[in-house]
Amino acid sequence: LQYENAHIPPSQQRKYPGRKLSSGKIGAPKGHEGTTRETPEPNRFKTLKLKECPDCGKRLGRPRSIQNKIIEDIPDPQPLKITQFTIPHYFCNNCNKEVIPRDPELPEEGIFGPNLQAEITLMKHEDRLPHRKIADTLNRRYGLKLVHATVLDINRRVSDKLQGAYVDIKKQVKESLQANGDETGIKVKGKQFWTWVFVTLTVVLFLIRPNRGQKTIKEALGKDYKGILGCDGWSSYPICVKRIQRCWAHLLREAKWYAEKYEGKARLLYNQLCGIFQRIKKITVNTTKSVRTRTYNWCMKQMKAEIGMCLAHTKLRGFGRKLENGLEHWFTCILNPEVEPTNNKAERALRELVVQRKISSLWNEKGVRIKEIVMSVLATWRLQCLNTFSMLRQTLSS
Repeated sequence: LQYENAHIPPSQQRKYPGRKLSSGKIGAPKGHEGTTRETPEPNRFKTLKLKECPDCGKRLGRPRSIQNKIIEDIPDPQPLKITQFTIPHYFCNNCNKEVIPRDPELPEEGIFGPNLQAEITLMKHEDRLPHRKIADTLNRRYGLKLVHATVLDINRRVSDKLQGAYVDIKKQVKESLQANGDETGIKVKGKQFWTWVFVTLTVVLFLIRPNRGQKTIKEALGKDYKGILGCDGWSSYPICVKRIQRCWAHLLREAKWYAEKYEGKARLLYNQLCGIFQRIKKITVNTTKSVRTRTYNWCMKQMKAEIGMCLAHTKLRGFGRKLENGLEHWFTCILNPEVEPTNNKAERALRELVVQRKISSLWNEKGVRIKEIVMSVLATWRLQCLNTFSMLRQTLSS
């Protein structure tokens, strides 16, 4: 595809013209009102006193002035909460089975409680720390004797507990009325895999698969997806989904590249596409159907004119074919204004995985499963504005 984004390897990136340095000064403009950090309310008070001068030993009288100063600090290291559970095993003669009492602080597997499991999971998947660094940090802070293999196994236990939530996310994606999809490469034991993301209004689904074809799209959306999918120009999407909104951010980036390289008609083309995009952005959910229909017809007419101009220009012919092949998918957002004209939702969701793949690698199917389950559930909770630590504790204690 003829566009550049954060997921394209350097070998395939285009060399854009260098940016001109701004002549403006660094920093806020003159007269700008700055903002300061809010002073917190104190929850602890300490009054300092001196009876004698520390230098000469002479007795001191009343202070000449009194100053209040608020200091923020973290609490002293807390001792580990080590609980011994006495667990009776009963036998129910009516049910003919063994019955064991449960407790929210008693995990189903292992000897580490829900608070520690939640903290380790977030340190790995939100703070981006490698397993060894997580073990070192917790050992230093709490006197634990963890090794990196234990940290990995705790992440595995958490992913097992989140399996039900992950299955529910998959179901919601298939039933959604609109979604955004994207994919990027990732290495698993040195082999090429692909991380896929599908974002709806309420959930985020990650899939890590060895293929970049239709199989994964059908796995995520179903074989007959009824909603509208926002995506880039990857050819597998229109084969699997009938209603598509192609990404205008990708389109304008590519058009800008042509404009900066060839000028002339390429510059005119870029300006015309920007004008069409401005018309698209004026459409909202409150726009009447008649206005949307007129705007759609005008945009289609303009796009066909631009396609004709591109096909007649040798250096723009490939770009013109791209416009023509996606003609029915550029303006879905006009007739369905609840759909965004760009695929930024999916690209933003992938950004965290792109950063994480630079820090640590995946080495087996177990790591792949842990990554896609935990990242999907955490991203969904963040999208729903829920506290990830509280939700993890609640899930692990259930």
